[in-house]
Amino acid sequence: MISGYVITFHTHYESLVCMRSLEKSEAAQNGAIAVKLIPVPRELSSACGTAVKVTIKDGGIFGAENFTNIERDEVFTFDAAGKYTAVGK
Repeated sequence: MISGYVITFHTHYESLVCMRSLEKSEAAQNGAIAVKLIPVPRELSSACGTAVKVTIKDGGIFGAENFTNIERDEVFTFDAAGKYTAVGK
């Protein structure tokens, strides 16, 4: 079961825009997700160095389709063990 998503970007600006957009989403407002800027994990990419981590809270429903309108590089899922899996570009 996935715990959330890590989204990488080409620029720092894109990561900030994404974070702000997700923070304003209904899912974040009702506590279903937590959104945070993080350094890109080395095993994923070296893109711009900044990623957005979206953690899904207790049984929340939030899918990769929520990222289709976001200017980004790649989307990865992560599980409780910290294993990353690419979802796609």
